[in-house]
Amino acid sequence: MRSFSVLFLLVPAALSHPWRIIRDSPTPTTEVQDGQTGTVIVLPPAATETGMLPIRSLRQAQTTNVDPVVPAMNTLANHGYISRNGVSNFEELVNGMMEAFNLDIGFAAGLAANNILTRGNAFANKVSIGGESPLVPPLPGNIDGPVVFGIAKHGRFEGDVSLSRADAAIGNNRDFQDLIYDGDLVQLGKFGDNGPDGNNTVFNLATSVGIMRNNFARSQTQNPQFEFGARRVNSAFQTAAILLTTFANGTTNQSTLPIIGSFFRNQTFPPNWFRAASPVTGGNNTIVALQILNELGVAPGRNNAQGVYVADPPPPFPFNTSFGCTAYYDQAANTPGSLVNTTGIFKQNVDLLTGILFTAASKNPGCTQSALPSGPTGV
Repeated sequence: MRSFSVLFLLVPAALSHPWRIIRDSPTPTTEVQDGQTGTVIVLPPAATETGMLPIRSLRQAQTTNVDPVVPAMNTLANHGYISRNGVSNFEELVNGMMEAFNLDIGFAAGLAANNILTRGNAFANKVSIGGESPLVPPLPGNIDGPVVFGIAKHGRFEGDVSLSRADAAIGNNRDFQDLIYDGDLVQLGKFGDNGPDGNNTVFNLATSVGIMRNNFARSQTQNPQFEFGARRVNSAFQTAAILLTTFANGTTNQSTLPIIGSFFRNQTFPPNWFRAASPVTGGNNTIVALQILNELGVAPGRNNAQGVYVADPPPPFPFNTSFGCTAYYDQAANTPGSLVNTTGIFKQNVDLLTGILFTAASKNPGCTQSALPSGPTGV
């Protein structure tokens, strides 16, 4: 079973009240374009049971293999919260993240929306949680090229500075890399708290700071094509925060060495693991992510031809009013621009998904303008 580290773009603020962008299910709910059937995407209702639950009371893990996926997504597939064949849809992703990880509906919806817009088929409501799949057809009219690559594809939001995989330009960005993960554990040994499994076995903020500092330095010095745009800075540091906010055992609020190892190495829920006692919101996760980011002081940028890291220029107003708004703008600039020229159910789905992302971004003061998809196609 192959994996790479968590790839979600975690939107910069909690989508605490997404209801203003949700429509009643229109009629009809299906439509044919270019020989394929599209399905109306609808945001599921918020979870009604939001307390701490043991994973064993939900669904039991079964042995299964899916396409290369992120640890959190592969864990959901292995335990049956989403399809075991590696292809999912918006509603299934949102429900699976809410039920298994107790993510707030806005947080889960933002993650799912970005996955489908950047690397899925928003008309057919399908996305591969790994590489390309014959079960996910190209967008009608091949408006994003003849292949839908899946979220494993480097560039749009999969990127450099991973917790457990190599940068795409210099190595294997899909399979779990023991050497890189071992580097993370070195930081745990330096900065981790003591716990039931021994000294320095509990991940904490200092550990996450050390991990990100080490992995940034590794990528920046080894990768001549190193790129760390705002969207990737956001997702990388939000991923580091997830270790503390989402993977922690709800009974102890601790992310221990065995717990993180179970998610990363085995892609299964750890034994006797309970989800968080209350919903994890994007806002909660962002607070931790910004604490890690502020300790490092890393600005979005990339290596020049001489291997020197150069900061990116700021985006236009109002997208320069906060880092969250800058990351939102950068992600839109790396989402296929052809999505704005869609019609019918395809357009309805794109409007819903982009609306979810803008509602989240607009929680940042001053982020008052929607950024429509404007990125290149077929990449």
